[in-house]
Amino acid sequence: MITQKYLYLMAIPSQLTELASAESVALTGAAPDASGITVSDMCADVCRGAYLKSCTEVLFETGSVSELYANIRSADLHADGFRVSVVKKPRTLNVDSMALAHQIGGIIGGKPNLSSPRVVFLLVVTPDKLWFGKLLSEADGLWVAHDQRPHVTSSSLPARLARALVNLVASPGEHLLDPCCGTGTVVLSAAHCGIQASGYDINPRMVGATTKNLKHYGLTADVQLRDARTIQRQFDVVATDLPYGISLVKDTTMTTEILGNLRTRAPKAGFIDIRDLSQPLVDLGYQVDSIIPVPKLRLVRRIFITSSGDQ
Repeated sequence: MITQKYLYLMAIPSQLTELASAESVALTGAAPDASGITVSDMCADVCRGAYLKSCTEVLFETGSVSELYANIRSADLHADGFRVSVVKKPRTLNVDSMALAHQIGGIIGGKPNLSSPRVVFLLVVTPDKLWFGKLLSEADGLWVAHDQRPHVTSSSLPARLARALVNLVASPGEHLLDPCCGTGTVVLSAAHCGIQASGYDINPRMVGATTKNLKHYGLTADVQLRDARTIQRQFDVVATDLPYGISLVKDTTMTTEILGNLRTRAPKAGFIDIRDLSQPLVDLGYQVDSIIPVPKLRLVRRIFITSSGDQ
């Protein structure tokens, strides 16, 4: 039995290779290569992704153009209202994309429709391989609008980072808690992905901001005024940008108390912080599964992916 393959094209910003790769593994089960191409036997919803751009069902994987032409003819490929798109990896590859698309289009049976295609066939060309298949989905980028939410603070997470954090630890159908939700970036992203979300914060202004931001985008979540150190409910996953500032960097007591309580609130968690929490997490009984750096200018955030240690 031949296993169906799916090819994902990814956007990998400079310095965020580790984060984009980790998200790819979380969503597709495979890591991208140096060109930003992920090949997997899992079909994932790219609209969830912060870095996934498209998903293509692979029909042919060949080593030459002539072999590809032969495979298409042999399969008697047919579609009405189709278009052929060509992506070069790298872009500087010496390939005439328009001529290649035209030649393939002449082999496929059916009428083409370049402006409003019902079917898009995608050819990905690399120096040593050609991937050809049917485009299944493309990222809609709707989460980008969350960066324009009406209520925000200077320390709020960017929407893309919040989306990646959610994808690293949670799946649709699970119940996610952000116990330090601030203006609700993580809660917004989780709710937008079809994940049941709860956002708690010790600051009434932040609870109000999260509630208003959710309403602005027509999303729903459980938002409450709560202290992360005393939460007693159980959840499937915790995901949060831990509170920090000058006073908290000098005095880690609050962070320790928050983390100590959260360890028993969910079996898995993702924490963002500018501090190295590796040893404090281990000391509190967490298993640190991975640490992903997220650099930006002079600031380096870290994402700590953990399990409770009781599993």
